[in-house]
Amino acid sequence: SVGETAEEPFDTFGPMSAIRSALDRPANHAATQGPHDFTRILVAENDPYHRRVLRVLLASERISSTEVEDGQSAIDLLALRSFDLVLLDMDLPLMNGAEVIRWVRRSATPWSDIPILGLLSDRHRHEAGKLISIGMTDWTAKPLSRHHLADKIVHLLPALYDAGL
Repeated sequence: SVGETAEEPFDTFGPMSAIRSALDRPANHAATQGPHDFTRILVAENDPYHRRVLRVLLASERISSTEVEDGQSAIDLLALRSFDLVLLDMDLPLMNGAEVIRWVRRSATPWSDIPILGLLSDRHRHEAGKLISIGMTDWTAKPLSRHHLADKIVHLLPALYDAGL
């Protein structure tokens, strides 16, 4: 059984199997995710410090996060893999956060309705209403707070209520 072989000593709870199966699935928005599946979060953040903070804040056995550093990479990865949520910085190179939101919402794809949680710096907080009007689902302020981020994520993905965020 999984977790009992020397080849997969860290697979006791099935994370490697879940990751493998998630990568093998066609790209689409998994709105009907089961309670034992990984929640897949795409983190689009160009600042290495904020990516490290998010990595710590998202540490949970039930979350698999993938990081990209620019907007174009976020779009490319959404086309290749299935995600349940996008955490989106607004100051991304190549394609900024607002452009990513517009592109996702206007795309004729199964994931065009994926929840997008904006990560807004002081500079962008006054734009929150505009960003929501173009398709951002919700937002949280930088610097990031574990409590606020967890509340926002659980509001968007209620299955993570007991994930230990």
